[in-house]
Amino acid sequence: MTNTLLILSKDAEVYQQLLSGRLPPDIHVLATDNIESVIEMQQQITLALAEPALIAPALTKLPHLIWLQSTFAGVDALQDNSLPRHYQLTGVKDIFGPLISEYVMGHWLALLRQFSLYQAQQRQQIWQAQPYVSLQGKTMVITGTGSIGRYLAKTANNFGVKVLGINTSGKQWEEFDHCYTIAQLNTVLAQADIVVNALPATAKTQQLFNLDRFKQMANHAMFINIGRGSAVNEEHLHQALAQRMIHHAVCDVFNVEPLPTESPLWQNPHITITPHNAAVSFPDQIAEIFLTNLSLLLSHKPLKYPLDLTKGY
Repeated sequence: MTNTLLILSKDAEVYQQLLSGRLPPDIHVLATDNIESVIEMQQQITLALAEPALIAPALTKLPHLIWLQSTFAGVDALQDNSLPRHYQLTGVKDIFGPLISEYVMGHWLALLRQFSLYQAQQRQQIWQAQPYVSLQGKTMVITGTGSIGRYLAKTANNFGVKVLGINTSGKQWEEFDHCYTIAQLNTVLAQADIVVNALPATAKTQQLFNLDRFKQMANHAMFINIGRGSAVNEEHLHQALAQRMIHHAVCDVFNVEPLPTESPLWQNPHITITPHNAAVSFPDQIAEIFLTNLSLLLSHKPLKYPLDLTKGY
């Protein structure tokens, strides 16, 4: 059987180069950052390596697609019930844990160690030590115990941090001191020095972090969102920060991206905003996942990292 592979990504040329000479000879490749450029070939496409948001509008025109390898961990753009689901979907796992851990621990350490204050003092030639607290003995709550959450938990443990996890079933993972269900979230939040959201976008996680949740947290606590923007009520987050219910927030994801200029979060001094780059997809790593799964597909074996769009993960 001859397959036609669509590479649909802003990094399409990079992926094409990485896969060059490593694909079976009977696979025809279409590489582009715009689906319209291959509109005449859409009926022939059977395989895809693509960014979810780019391929979502074209799914109705790809009746012969049998497998889609996402280049991103998040597949929110594919979850709309109006989109066809006649293909097998696989995601990206086990590569973002180190990057997310660097992001979370870096921001937490910068806050507790007051690095920005020392930079300000340096500009004024002030030599003055400031008090700080250690990470040892602190408690981190991670909502989401997937591969990212577990890697972060292991990293935090190495700093002497107690780590509590939140997941749908309360399933226990060895990287955590203890795991709880989402229904127990309010009780667990009260114990947190830092809360990190690493949940996927599902019906259960929609607006999970609202004013009621922030009220449960200690006023010295930090909130970091590296999961999905839909998990946070941004108006409530702004209010919680303005009223000092929590000490500081760091958000890499938002309901609308880029974050609209009219959002009050831009002017809130108690939040750090980053442009959804806490953990970028490195094409060379994605390409290896794709090649592994392609080999499995052609051998009629189960693929790695399958995703269930009804669950969202």
